[in-house]
Amino acid sequence: MRLRIAVDVDGVLADIISVWLAHYNRRNNSSLTKEQIERWDFWKSIGYSADEFYAELAVCWNEWLNVPVMERGMAGSIAMLRRLGRVDIVSAQIASDQVKRWLEYNNIPYDDYVSVARGADKADLEYDAFIDDSPTNAKRISAMGKLVLLYDQPWNRYIKDDGRYIVRVKSMDEAKRVLIDRLMGSKSNGL
Repeated sequence: MRLRIAVDVDGVLADIISVWLAHYNRRNNSSLTKEQIERWDFWKSIGYSADEFYAELAVCWNEWLNVPVMERGMAGSIAMLRRLGRVDIVSAQIASDQVKRWLEYNNIPYDDYVSVARGADKADLEYDAFIDDSPTNAKRISAMGKLVLLYDQPWNRYIKDDGRYIVRVKSMDEAKRVLIDRLMGSKSNGL
């Protein structure tokens, strides 16, 4: 059985929030850190609307050469995931052209780039597993009986790992191990 795996970009592959934080802190003479962002919709607490926040995040992608990968060896980790099956980049990112350049620049392999209008729309797609950092997406996807590997971030730590449909992972290598364990378990169950 070859898996169909959907991988998010922002907060999973790319540390775009660090670029946004640098801009925000410079503009507001503040020192907001990533660890202080404890809720997905933290932008409400700083007076932003969702549209304002996501528009600024998209502008940050204009600096795609300066967007760090979330972890060292990301390209190799994604290549290893591809040995398990199809790996698509699935994102609601407005700046898809810059993201695609960033993926190429960082040698991150993938099979297809799939754009969705809203992150919550990912749940409607036919994938065996989703690797995402959004607690909102995790709740919606898991409620449909689909596996979410919740990439650990400060803004999703209040979501519980249920071990069945939501499994917290701290790296892509850990995601690969979880998927291999699931795949091996399904084979031994005759699936």
